[in-house]
Amino acid sequence: MIKNIGRFDQVLRLGISMGLVYIGLIDEQFIKDPLSSYIIGTVGVVNVIIALVRFCPLYVITGISTCSHRDT
Repeated sequence: MIKNIGRFDQVLRLGISMGLVYIGLIDEQFIKDPLSSYIIGTVGVVNVIIALVRFCPLYVITGISTCSHRDT
């Protein structure tokens, strides 16, 4: 797998994803519907994994790469 997520994109994804995990899985008072809460939490967990691996399959499909040559 070739990295296609740059450092700024990685930090931004981690921040947003951790917020989604908190809202979806930890804070039960924020969203009352359990199904919506689990979906949001799952999206957050998947994005945390994608940010840590620095490879996004959707970027491959669309041909996007935010990774500079020195980040690889």
